[in-house]
Amino acid sequence: MPRCLLALLLGTFLGVRAQTIRQWPLIRVQPAGSPLSLVCTVKGASSPNLYWYRQAAGGTLQLLFYSVGVGQIDSEEPQNFEASRPQDDLFILSSKKLLLSDPGFYLCAWSLTLS
Repeated sequence: MPRCLLALLLGTFLGVRAQTIRQWPLIRVQPAGSPLSLVCTVKGASSPNLYWYRQAAGGTLQLLFYSVGVGQIDSEEPQNFEASRPQDDLFILSSKKLLLSDPGFYLCAWSLTLS
């Protein structure tokens, strides 16, 4: 079961309400060689786990980065990207210089931290 769906289901059962996740910009077309920054914000969830995924054309979803807290970031397949989490509700994916191999669908997701 995808983690974002799991978070939605658990949030419903645990009485957590009004969670929103926003990714900006929604659509971005940039040439190779240019910088890129994608911003993800989560509201209504306390200390969520945050994730950045990439799906290349015709490929499967690949986890790039995940974070369990402010400044705590692990990478799976970072390639040409880096991630930062300066605040609990903010997760940023960036590249200083896009490569020809970077096109794809980038997705931010979250899940609850259960104690």
